[in-house]
Amino acid sequence: MNRITAFIIMILVSGAIMTGCKKDNAKLPSDLKKASVPLVKIEDGSSETIQNIATFQGKFSVGLYFANDEPPKKMDVVVAFKGDYTKVKVLKADVTTYPSSFTVTAQQLSALFGMDANTLKTGDFFEIGVDVYMNNGLVVPIFNSVANPYGPDGANYAGQSLEVIYTVER
Repeated sequence: MNRITAFIIMILVSGAIMTGCKKDNAKLPSDLKKASVPLVKIEDGSSETIQNIATFQGKFSVGLYFANDEPPKKMDVVVAFKGDYTKVKVLKADVTTYPSSFTVTAQQLSALFGMDANTLKTGDFFEIGVDVYMNNGLVVPIFNSVANPYGPDGANYAGQSLEVIYTVER
């Protein structure tokens, strides 16, 4: 009799476990759009620090992290100064070739913000990224005060860089 009771209990527990598991297939939002993930990185041999205002030349490239992915309609290279994302300036509009290389000077970066490069102080910094314009009309601005537009995963892919930062060290 004990064997029969144990067998019945085992069948009931197994049934409860099987019916207690529910497959949850949450649906993705219908308006979800795909965007290219940019790759913005300092080129080999270029400095990340602005030590000499007069001679500084920052060299960086703009490309796609997933090279075989659908390319965007265009990208705009944009700059923020000292983390102020309310005053983002366009350095180069309508980039359509990936990768593309750029060179900037301290004077060029300062002029975007109406400043004289000689007024830069130690600790000041320029962040350079790209706003992505997809063919489907989606625009992904790199700088905003709320969150990283690519989330924590997009910013942490191996070898990934969404922006370059040039810091003044005088």
